[in-house]
Amino acid sequence: MCGICGWIEPGTQDTGGLTARMTQRLHHRGPDDVGIEGGPGWTLGFRRLSILDLSPAGHQPMRSPDGACWLAFNGEIYNYVELRRELEWDGASFVGSSDTEVLLRLLMRHGEAALSRLNGMFGLAFVDTRRRRFILARDRLGVKPLYYRQDGSSLRFASELKALLAWPGEDRKVDPEALAQYLTLGYLPSETCIFEGFAKLPPGHLMSGSLDDPGAARPRPYWDLALNPDPAARPLTEGEADELEDLLADAVRIRLRSDVPVGVFLSGGIDSGLVASLAARSEGVRPLALTVGFDEASADESGLAALSARHAGLDHRIVQQPMSGLEMLDRLGEVFDEPFGDPSALPTYTLCEAAAAHATVFLSGDGGDEAFGGYRRTVEAARRRRLIALASRAGPVLRQVERFVPDLSLARHRLHRLALPDDGCAAAFDEVPGDPALVQLVHPRLRAALRRGAAPLWTRWAASRGAPLTARQQDLDYRLYLPDDVLVKVDRASMAHAIEVRSPLLDVRLVEWAARLPRGCLLDARAGKLPLRALARRLLPGAVQTGAKRGFGVPLDAWFRSGQGRAFARERLLDPRVLGLEIWTEAGVERVLAQAGRPEAREFGTLLWRLLMLEAWIRCYLHPPAAAIRPRSAALLSG
Repeated sequence: MCGICGWIEPGTQDTGGLTARMTQRLHHRGPDDVGIEGGPGWTLGFRRLSILDLSPAGHQPMRSPDGACWLAFNGEIYNYVELRRELEWDGASFVGSSDTEVLLRLLMRHGEAALSRLNGMFGLAFVDTRRRRFILARDRLGVKPLYYRQDGSSLRFASELKALLAWPGEDRKVDPEALAQYLTLGYLPSETCIFEGFAKLPPGHLMSGSLDDPGAARPRPYWDLALNPDPAARPLTEGEADELEDLLADAVRIRLRSDVPVGVFLSGGIDSGLVASLAARSEGVRPLALTVGFDEASADESGLAALSARHAGLDHRIVQQPMSGLEMLDRLGEVFDEPFGDPSALPTYTLCEAAAAHATVFLSGDGGDEAFGGYRRTVEAARRRRLIALASRAGPVLRQVERFVPDLSLARHRLHRLALPDDGCAAAFDEVPGDPALVQLVHPRLRAALRRGAAPLWTRWAASRGAPLTARQQDLDYRLYLPDDVLVKVDRASMAHAIEVRSPLLDVRLVEWAARLPRGCLLDARAGKLPLRALARRLLPGAVQTGAKRGFGVPLDAWFRSGQGRAFARERLLDPRVLGLEIWTEAGVERVLAQAGRPEAREFGTLLWRLLMLEAWIRCYLHPPAAAIRPRSAALLSG
């Protein structure tokens, strides 16, 4: 687990320490070692967090024995032991015991085809000086990031945007479309970057090309997930349940491979509970379990987490989240590089900060909701389909009965409206974009862009038209919410404290296995993740099996109902320097704050958090904001 950076530009060589400045910006991702290597027209930089092969044999950028090939690699290849055996059977010999050396040999031997053999998380840069070729690649699901910038004949890349911004003379011009997408979704999709001219390599994609013409390289996919659209409802067979347990147990086992201490992030849910239970059963490892606790009972899961830890026989510790985390906004704004409005980033950051004192590697339960249809919105959509079927059957009966009981006409009208086709959109998302409070709050200059802010979401939704609703929802989660929200949150929060988080439920074998099941095996109108719930009945306490899903929530509404919370928001959001950027209006902010203080009003916590995180990002990356943007605000926010 590390940070990588570099650049490719024919006819140049790094003589002014540019790569050193880039690697310094990634120090938090790899405080244990630094490496810079290069040649005519290319340079690779690396920051190391030592986890496998702590010796100098694991140093990067890593060179091939003949000196022709170089690799800088961020992540972990979990099946490196098995791949190494295959290479050794073919006559390869190794100097050290790292997964990096195995990956280097695979790329030398198979080139781009090596990517399909990897079970892991990675962002990598491979240079072959003999063939004058390079490869940039990102893991299938997007666990590890990779930013890049192409400018004419040059290509620069890094694990985080802040490393690219270390390049002298970079123009930090905010993309108004990206700003609107952030305000609409709360995060930025993979095809968008907050600064114009920068980009992110999408999950499951690679870029390859000539060292002599890097500007011609374009991202292209090397993997895609095919979901079985069959809506047939049936329980798992006993054999399938055994297969699921074996797959998850092996995914946990290979993620416990480490030369440093390993722990588990444990919530009160079944996903992390299953991971903890199977980790406790693995030979030679007794990981520590860590949980975030909240003072507000509605958000606190520490009691259920303690039950899972005790059942598994694990040492368990609770990290208490402060009553209000608003004072951490500026730090979060810096950590995430781009505006990031998911409130669960706060407890994730708190947990990672505490975890760094106990271990370097932690296992998490991320991925279960995507693979097995666990989100509340997915279950509600299934419930809605059931009601639609009821409406179609009940309609003719009600038409006959209402001749004698006129009051039933209202019931028939409601059932009719329920059955109207809406392409599933109303049930597909936690919140449908187009919040009237946001539309009224933003500056008029931004409203045209705001109307287009949900375009990435609708484009992906339209692309899956024709498939059953559950399959469409899962496809959207895999292509948007998982890589651009959930995994961004975990990567930046963990790497800010130089720890590595591994997710067994994102094991490619398990993801593809779940994708082959009929969608009706995953959920019904009452509950999602039916296969994992069946496994939980084998491995977890009863109270955890039946506990209500809470997510990794934060009691934002309670914070902003307090006078102190609203005063904090008012001071930040109405700062004249921020108002000068013409993103929102003073009247709009005051209107939301006034309503947020009323117990009977709708909840504005998520919206206010989203605005405050944007303001914190502005403080960090555009400070002083008035000087950084105001001269070109008209161009910036023009629709």
